[in-house]
Amino acid sequence: MKPARGAAAANWALGALAAQLAASFFLYRADPLPGAVLMLACYAMQMWASHLLRCPVALAAAVSGAALSALRLGGLSAGWADDLLLNLLFLLQYLPMQRSFDRLMQAADVSEQTRRLGRIWAVTALIQRGASMMGCLPVLQQQAVLSLQQGGYTALFRVQLGLEIIALLAAMVSYIWMVRYLWRARVLLGEESV
Repeated sequence: MKPARGAAAANWALGALAAQLAASFFLYRADPLPGAVLMLACYAMQMWASHLLRCPVALAAAVSGAALSALRLGGLSAGWADDLLLNLLFLLQYLPMQRSFDRLMQAADVSEQTRRLGRIWAVTALIQRGASMMGCLPVLQQQAVLSLQQGGYTALFRVQLGLEIIALLAAMVSYIWMVRYLWRARVLLGEESV
């Protein structure tokens, strides 16, 4: 594969991350409609990046995520199962894409230190999405309300809180390393194509 395609894919993946972060703000803080539209844009950008990388697993995950987002926009939602599936789909997008970028960077003889950024991104994304998936299991739902009713924290509420803290910390590290890695891929693979 040509390095120019990898540089273009990194640009699209960075755009998709920006759309995903903006969508999260709207979905959970402001207005769900612009958030849903931004998520569809995020998936469209991920589809194009996956196509440029020739990564069929990530492409299929992005298409599935877009379909699920469209269903949610239409009012169809399975609650916790949707959250679980969306986290799984993000893993199926990010991990194969990172592997494709890693192969491109290895072929371009990029330093091991730069390629390590991608591995850190992949591991922290796995931790973040895994903790998020466990945190949205039905057994952990409504633990805050139950703790309030009982006047003290339940054991499951503590587990849920721990999972949310792990997911939040891993998300911060994952997104920072993702941006650093994709930015370097964009620059280094762009230079390689000249």
